[in-house]
Parts: sequence; C-alpha cells; structure tokens
Amino acid sequence: MNITCEQFETLMHFYIDNDLKEELKKAFEYHMQTCKSCRQKYNTFKKIILDLRETFNQLSTYKSFSALKIAEQNALNSHISAYIDNELDLDENIKVKKMIITKPDIREKIEKIYTLRHLLKDSFDKTQPKQDYSKKIVRHLYFDQKYKYNKDILYSLISFVCLSIMWIIMLIFSV
Repeated sequence: MNITCEQFETLMHFYIDNDLKEELKKAFEYHMQTCKSCRQKYNTFKKIILDLRETFNQLSTYKSFSALKIAEQNALNSHISAYIDNELDLDENIKVKKMIITKPDIREKIEKIYTLRHLLKDSFDKTQPKQDYSKKIVRHLYFDQKYKYNKDILYSLISFVCLSIMWIIMLIFSV
C-alpha cells in the first residue's frame, strides 16, 4: 500500500497517537523513510505536538506559573484563544500582548501555537477534496430512491394488469 504526501500529512496525528492499523502504519513509515519533505514535516509536527502536550502537563502542575498575578493568569487563560483568532477588542488585545512580551516562556508557547496553526491550516488546505462528496452521496441516494420508487410503481402496474387479466378470464369462464 502506497500513500501520497497529502495522505501522509492527514495521518500524522493518528501516527503520533498510535491510532493507525498495522498495514497503514507500515505504509506511513515507508513513506516517511522515502520522502524527505514529509519526514521533515513529521518531525516538526511531532516536536510541536509533544512540546504542547508537555507544556499543558507542566501548566496543570507547574507551581511557578502561579507567579503571574492571579488577574493576569485568568486574563491570559480566558483570552489566549480569542487573541490567537484576533477576536479581542483593542484594550484586551494590548493587555495580552504586554503579558506575552514580558514573559518569554509565554511568548515561546504562543509562537508554537502559531506554528502549529499554520501547519494544520496548510495540511487542511492541501487535503481539500476536489469534488463535493456530500452532494455526490445525496445525489446517489436520491436517484436510488427514485429508481426504487419507479420500480415499485412498475411492479404494482404489472400486478394490476395480471390480476385484471385473471379476473376477466374468471368472468368469461364463469358465465
């Protein structure tokens, strides 16, 4: 089984989480060995994911993170996603930027999030289907139902004609 570079990018997170079946895992590993570009993407992606997981684990148990003022910590936690998606108003945006600028560890984490976001967006853009499969499936279901409906009508019509002929024959012979 051979996989393409687009399929490789789509399967990267499943491979990291060890969620691939054995045959697909072997194809993935073979592609990684033979394609330098995909190997580099995988190594970058894996490093980012593992760093994010480690950061998350550290943040949940890391005591020195509480050195931030409680208000700053709450503001950062509640606004970080909105900041990344550029959804904050001007004042909140400036507050979060100040926290990011003054705390190098937070800035590094934000940069990793941006890198991961960019990598995921690129992978998503590359795996966009060339045709709309949902429309294709709905069209297929519609025509199957229409065909079945026409088939049912035809069977009903044939049954009616057969019964009518039998009824006429019975009338003729009963007289």
